[in-house]
Parts: sequence; structure tokens; C-alpha cells
Amino acid sequence: MSDVIPANSRYVPLTQQPACCVPTCFQMVMYKNNILLRPAEEIGYYLGLIVHPDRKKLFWNVRTSTEKPPAGYGTRIYDPQFEPNTAFKNMGVPLTCKVNPITNFNSSEIIVNYLIDSEKANKDVLLCFNHGALIDDPTKNWGHVCVFDRIIDGKIRLIDPSPDQPKWKLVSVEKMFHAMQKHGEKRSAGFWEISKNS
Repeated sequence: MSDVIPANSRYVPLTQQPACCVPTCFQMVMYKNNILLRPAEEIGYYLGLIVHPDRKKLFWNVRTSTEKPPAGYGTRIYDPQFEPNTAFKNMGVPLTCKVNPITNFNSSEIIVNYLIDSEKANKDVLLCFNHGALIDDPTKNWGHVCVFDRIIDGKIRLIDPSPDQPKWKLVSVEKMFHAMQKHGEKRSAGFWEISKNS
């Protein structure tokens, strides 16, 4: 059975509803840290989740708009009223999030060293990037978030909540660097460092 999934994965993968990659990634971090799970839809609501009206039927109570937000449909953590630490506080979730923007990294080598150090310290880090740029699909020109699992043979192993992507996948650091740069700091591209409050 050990060859069915990576034996050394740090996370249990979860699969998202449409536009819910951020809350689903937070759920994976919560589960790893023995924090009582909350529904992804609820976490998303506190993070400003907004979906197209044709997706409304998939949710119990969700904000909708026919106009796509700047980073694409999904959460709006770049808006101060929906930033993660405010959401965590309002929900009573004992987590803190610090966004380390891609502009703080000027090479793929620095990214590798940063992620190696994060893995050694068993830190929880989410990666925010342009989805289409990472998977070579220009029709997915919006933001996406995945959980960093490990560095394997110089590549980043992600856990992807998307229902149409593999749960564990290896991507080159250079490709991730490019996808983060394309998404941009104003859309929260970079590394989201999550820590459990003591």
C-alpha cells in the first residue's frame, strides 16, 4: 500500500469546491496541526469568497458577481477586511498567516533554499501563483494556491486541492518562480507562512 501515495507526505490532501483553493489549503494545514476543521465554504466566506452566479447553486450562502475580481474568482485576501489573520480571529481559528511576497525573492536558488529551510523546520507554507502559467494552460489565467510539501530532487512537491489536478505533483522551481511573478505581489503572489498560535 505504501506505493499508492508518497510515504513521506507531510499532509493529507483535500479537494476543493470551485474557487475554494485557499480555504481548502488552510484546512490541510489545520488538519496537520490538530486544529478542529471548519467547512471550506465558511472559511472562504470570512476570506471574502466570491463566485460567478452560475456557481451559486454549489454553495449554501456565497457572494456572487458577474464581474471577475482582480485575482480571479475566489477569496480576496488582498482586501484588508478579508485578510487571513482577521478571518482566523473572527472564526476563533488559532492560526497566523504572514505573506512573504514574491518580490522578496530574486532567484529560483533563493526560493529553493527558503523552501528547504521551511521543510526542515516542518513549517506550513502555501504557494500563491498564476494557475495557467504553472500548468501551461492560458485559459486558467487566475490565481491559485497550493500547499508546499517537500523539495524532491530539486523540484517543489505541491499538494494541489484542484479537482482536475494530481494531489501530489512535482514542479520546477523556475516554473513556479515565473508563475508567481506573473500573478504579482498585488494579488498576494508568493509564500504564505502559516503558524499555529501558542
